[in-house]
Amino acid sequence: MTIIDHTHLARLDLNLLVAFDVLLTERHVTRAAARLGLSQSAMSHNLARLRELFGDELLVRSEGGMRPTPRAQALSSQVRSALVGIQATLQASAPFDPARDERRFRVAVYDDMEIALLPPLLEHLAGLSSKVRIDVRPFAPAEVPDLLDAAELDLAIGVLGEGRAHHKRRVLCAGDIYLCLFNPCAHDPSAPMTAERYAGIPHVRISSREALEDDIDAALAKRRLKRRIAVSTPHAVSVPYLLGRLGAVATLRRSVALAAAETLGLATAEVPLMLARSAVSMLWHASHDHDPAHRWLHGEILQVARGLMPPA
Repeated sequence: MTIIDHTHLARLDLNLLVAFDVLLTERHVTRAAARLGLSQSAMSHNLARLRELFGDELLVRSEGGMRPTPRAQALSSQVRSALVGIQATLQASAPFDPARDERRFRVAVYDDMEIALLPPLLEHLAGLSSKVRIDVRPFAPAEVPDLLDAAELDLAIGVLGEGRAHHKRRVLCAGDIYLCLFNPCAHDPSAPMTAERYAGIPHVRISSREALEDDIDAALAKRRLKRRIAVSTPHAVSVPYLLGRLGAVATLRRSVALAAAETLGLATAEVPLMLARSAVSMLWHASHDHDPAHRWLHGEILQVARGLMPPA
């Protein structure tokens, strides 16, 4: 058990840690001051006190603003974790009412899952008269653990790993199948989608989903077939709009393809190949388990996801 030196902590203004976190986030004294509702001189005074407290410059001037020192970078995750823990403890003492309490959640979602999951989720939350705000953040899967640890992200949804020891993971879908998505004006939706027909149609390749796209090429190669790529894009969310103008086909998760087909009048067909399935999960920092608002949001997402994807 860690012994707390109460006498030492009593001499420390814990608001300085809040100032430190905001300064490291903004890397600009004026913007940090505005974020906390302080004057620029008050924030400069806080920075001076922090430099004295830690015995380091912490932030030094650079061409693009202020740059954190190695000491500040090392302290950043520790201070952020401490603040997250304090915030979670205070919030856990009060029940959460989504119709009364205003909360903002920063959620990273695979861009293809934005098509399938976000519209029904937001519709569901609106039906609850919820005052919750969802801020969708772009991300790369490899960045998620660091973003969660830095409290720059509350939740990630996508094809994610286990995270770190202090992260929690909930599988939403053990393995969604894939469908072909195409313009029915360009290709007869009643005709069988054979492997030969599938390979003969120009394809939209989603470069951010390399594992799936490579799996498609390998499965076609086993049949001595090769497809032609009409266009490659890293943005899965733009693919349905491209297909509306192109006589091409794309391969998307069943839930994503069906949502896009319903919204934009496109057609779907089963992929005539055996493709590996991947699980869709939620990942969050374990400290949020103490926050009723986070627990509520996780439950609502799980409820909506169950209606869209095969159960985990």
